Amino acid sequence: ARRIDNQLRGRAGRQGDPGSSRFYVSLEDDIVRRFGGDRVKGLMEWAGMDEDTAIENPLISKTIENAQIRVEGYHFDIRKHLVEYDDVVNMHREVIYNERSKILSGADLKANIMSMVTEEIQDIVANHTGNGHGLDWDIEGLLADVATIFPLPPALNKNTLSGMKPQEIEDRLTEAAKSLYEEREKQFGPDNMRTLERLVMLRTIDSLWVEHLTAMEHIRQGIGLYAVAQQDPLVAYKREGHTLFQNLLSTIRHDVAHTIYRVEIRKQEAPQRAPSPAPVQAAARSNRKQRMKVAGKKVGRNDPCPCGSGKKYKYCCGR
Repeated sequence: ARRIDNQLRGRAGRQGDPGSSRFYVSLEDDIVRRFGGDRVKGLMEWAGMDEDTAIENPLISKTIENAQIRVEGYHFDIRKHLVEYDDVVNMHREVIYNERSKILSGADLKANIMSMVTEEIQDIVANHTGNGHGLDWDIEGLLADVATIFPLPPALNKNTLSGMKPQEIEDRLTEAAKSLYEEREKQFGPDNMRTLERLVMLRTIDSLWVEHLTAMEHIRQGIGLYAVAQQDPLVAYKREGHTLFQNLLSTIRHDVAHTIYRVEIRKQEAPQRAPSPAPVQAAARSNRKQRMKVAGKKVGRNDPCPCGSGKKYKYCCGR
């Protein structure tokens, strides 16, 4: 590469060596063989020149320099495309990391979570009442899907919702969701509820973000096949990445909405400590000492202990 050649020239110049520089390139070198080395080798064989004969010609030097420029341009394009592919994931990373920063900084997530629940309810209502005819609506399926988010009150049943418009159904379900959320907040306490919101959001985002990165890497490995269909692989990668990222945001919203009403807070009871055996042992030694005193015989410190343990009295009951 020309960069390495210039580095070698610079090192020689810094050492104070005067004069010019000369580089030797073999005809079997990759860059020479790729850009006409076989043709030059055949010309040497035709002229009967020895392998050790040096070929010095400005045209050959210029040809090698042009070959180096082409190879450098090829590697530059590879690095440039690599950065462009990384920029696609970096845009996704900025959005996700900004959300995580808000959560970790202690921002109020109640409004954000209620917005997710509302959007989920809107999607469910739209899926089951999309044709616009009340007789063909799947009210039972609608109630079953909403019940996977939060338990429905008895007042919201098939008979109640059958005579309503889709917007009225959304309003009633959203009102019930907010009312139940307020009850859970009163039950757990505002501080515990804020902690619960952060834990649910972080756990959901982290797990789904890892899956998203894995999926993007799989797409990256096979995206070059789009070139066979005369499509720009980078454009296809951006398009596929955008679709995956939208699915990621939708899945985060779905999982948070279906989890926040199901999580419970349980207080962990402190483990009970077993009574220490020290008082029992002390009481036993005291009883043995009293029995010895009652016997009236004084035991020496180095004598065997009368309790039968086999130890000296000073190491057993005499302590």
